[in-house]
Amino acid sequence: MRKVFGYIRICKPQMKICEYDTYQSVYCTLCRHLGKQLGLPARLLLNYDYTFMTMIMIALSDEPSAFIRGRCAFNPLKRCGNCTTHNEAFEYTSALTAIMFYHKLRDNIQDTSGVKRLLWRLLMPYAALVRKRAMKRFPDEDALVNEYLRRQFETEQSASPDNEGMVDALCQPTADVISAFAVRLSEKPEDKTILRYFGYFLGRWIYMIDALDDLDEDVMDGAFNPLALRFALTAQDITDRSERREEARAFGNDSLNLSVAEAVKYYELLDLGAFKPILDNIMYLGISDAQKSALLKENAKFRKSKHHSS
Repeated sequence: MRKVFGYIRICKPQMKICEYDTYQSVYCTLCRHLGKQLGLPARLLLNYDYTFMTMIMIALSDEPSAFIRGRCAFNPLKRCGNCTTHNEAFEYTSALTAIMFYHKLRDNIQDTSGVKRLLWRLLMPYAALVRKRAMKRFPDEDALVNEYLRRQFETEQSASPDNEGMVDALCQPTADVISAFAVRLSEKPEDKTILRYFGYFLGRWIYMIDALDDLDEDVMDGAFNPLALRFALTAQDITDRSERREEARAFGNDSLNLSVAEAVKYYELLDLGAFKPILDNIMYLGISDAQKSALLKENAKFRKSKHHSS
């Protein structure tokens, strides 16, 4: 499992032009804040999940939003939107981006070897620098991620396919940390209760879609994957597209459906104002598209071997 985020994205073909423009403006503004707070290279850490989080935070705020047009730092010939309000929201999600980047990099170094590990190590000084800058304002978030990774590691180390609740237990750390982040997206007590449960089920969905999306690759590489462990999958199951592989994928899809259904129940209790059509697009269409892509994904090594054998 690579614990890579970025699955919570829009379904662009189903968006109105004005809605897409607003979403893109938030995305571009987050990019600017990453550069301003953490240095120009930090803009490369931009992520759809944090854009979604920023939009939720802005939508739940009583402060009105204002946008202006500006120039893109990477492409001066391109004009893009810039949100001139809600600095707190952009600062918070920028800090989360930096903190998660550092800890993900550290996790990658532990999980890989050879040239990949060397490349990750080369990035560590920069990751440590941006993490340090982020921690000055949001030290609690770094502690949360530290605890999350510790629990995730311990849970994966003790995971057993004989335990019927194994997959649920493996989802728990991610669900808990996303829940904790979500609670911080609003200052209103009535929102915090809803966001706690919304974030929890969204976190379960994130962990499981990563497992489903990486299933074939993880099995072929010998990396940890909860679905592979649950169904005792081997490389032969992947190349043969065995019945067990299909059972694992169906199990993962069912788990995703249950998690997103629960997340939607709490999402609908939030008053999201003018941003609701954009966030609806993500929750009802973008997430569905990401799930379908993961379910229909075929292992690249399998495609290659199939091509050579034909």
